[in-house]
Amino acid sequence: MKVIYFITIFLLACTVQAQDSLVTKIASQHYQIINFENNHFSGEGIRNLTETIAQHKYVLIGEDHLNNEVLDFTSYLTNHINFDNYITETDQFTIDILKKDCEKNREYQSIVSNSNGKFSFFSFDKDHDLLDYFFQNNKTVIGLDQVYYNSDAVIFQELIKRTSNPLAKAKYEALLKESTARWDRYKKEVNQSPLEDGSNRPYLFSNDLGKNLMQLQKLELSDYEYRAINKLKISNEIYVLENNEKEAESNFLRTSSMKENFLENLDKIKGKRNLFKFGANHAARDKSLLQNSSDIGNLASSLAGSEKEKSLHIAIIQKSGKTGSFFSDSNDAEYVLFLRPFYRLVNKENQWLLFDLTKINEEIKKQKTSVKSSTLKNLLSGYDYLIIIPKVTAQKIVV
Repeated sequence: MKVIYFITIFLLACTVQAQDSLVTKIASQHYQIINFENNHFSGEGIRNLTETIAQHKYVLIGEDHLNNEVLDFTSYLTNHINFDNYITETDQFTIDILKKDCEKNREYQSIVSNSNGKFSFFSFDKDHDLLDYFFQNNKTVIGLDQVYYNSDAVIFQELIKRTSNPLAKAKYEALLKESTARWDRYKKEVNQSPLEDGSNRPYLFSNDLGKNLMQLQKLELSDYEYRAINKLKISNEIYVLENNEKEAESNFLRTSSMKENFLENLDKIKGKRNLFKFGANHAARDKSLLQNSSDIGNLASSLAGSEKEKSLHIAIIQKSGKTGSFFSDSNDAEYVLFLRPFYRLVNKENQWLLFDLTKINEEIKKQKTSVKSSTLKNLLSGYDYLIIIPKVTAQKIVV
């Protein structure tokens, strides 16, 4: 029995190796080089890509989060193309809080630096700078995601300022205190196994928070407060499911919530020039890379189609390096296994590789090759281009 098992594993490994080699061979015929050195882009690859992007109203960037280089690329695009909307994997409430402080033109830098990293991706310098660019140029910024797992404190602070209900204010203050205490404990004990009630994780993972939010919904509050509490409640439900290892249900609820938020902003998005920046899992045209189900990229593609437009989907992922972290100076960037056929073609650190996935996918089909990896299959069918960055560097938290 063991002999059969090991023979099966060996044959499977040989099959994967052969498939990787074939994809590498095909990919080697369909890529361009983007030169990036001293924070400057040059070469035919970046020129051709920018021209292509400029022809599309719906441009989706699927990234691996919190490295400098993706933001360098995104900022390059915004300097060369006039987008109307910036649509992001964050929640609208924290975006609006930042926008309000930006419009006041005071305390804008300090509100982030004093938050102890509680503004999701905008706690990091280059993501923060990109957001600031859209604010300063009076562009619309749309957040489709749930509240990030430590941004509840930011919303509680805003609710304390806005409420005219003394009882609600006292409850918001108590929730803020609890959220802050749990976040501080979690940062020190981040590797602990999660408890069933979520009590040793950030407050949004806790069953207790959900009960307190339900009590708040019974009070006489402003429309803003009801909307904020509802957003926190949905976010809490998503995180509680995750904490209880119900990943499929959590992901379904999260994706459904993002789609609902997308449709609520349809009047702002439709007919405009839109730049989406999400994790690569969410931005593919057909199915999400990991869950194999429709996601934001699919909805954006459908909307583009209804306008007789075609969305453009660009995955931009590193081979090695460091990424930003809420808990230390940096993390090791992920080496993404299904991208091995593309990694093999990386040569110099200052040369990014731009793969035309449409042509690669056509060639694979022409050769009647069966792609075994569902994730690779979703990448090939869901993205028009793949950019491989040889080595990334970590974004830093705003101080």
